[in-house]
Amino acid sequence: MSQPNDRLTTDAAQFLDSFRSAMEQANATRRQRDALTGSASVERGRITVVVNASGSIIKTSFTEDVGDLTYSQIARATLQAAQQAAEDVKRKTEELLAPMRATRAAMPQLSDLIEGLPRLQDEVTPPPAAPLTPPSERRIAPAATEFEDAVEYRSGSKSRFDR
Repeated sequence: MSQPNDRLTTDAAQFLDSFRSAMEQANATRRQRDALTGSASVERGRITVVVNASGSIIKTSFTEDVGDLTYSQIARATLQAAQQAAEDVKRKTEELLAPMRATRAAMPQLSDLIEGLPRLQDEVTPPPAAPLTPPSERRIAPAATEFEDAVEYRSGSKSRFDR
């Protein structure tokens, strides 16, 4: 007859094995991700931007006929190419991470092993995407007042906390 702790011991051992395997996969995936680049060309190939896995520009190149464009067109097109290249590397990163995320989703969670333990990843919300427009061009939505029905407090007499 098996002991109640035998099941928990087996589950914990399987969890640790899965965790070790997932960490090895994560390390290998990170090395692959760090080598990723994204690129984009605009203005009929006259401007090309290459970004690293973080979306930072690592190379910008112009063809000899880029002089046919105005400085404003070159600036706008370079920004556009950088944003497209960042989107390209983001897509490649998502494709690379998909198998690892599937493995992670299949792993048992601590909350599966310990009854009543909350699932911490359910508590985390991803941050919103940063805007791609310069601060001077952003429209700021009017902030909603959190306490629209609040009543202003005016002390009629001094309390011991007032000075």
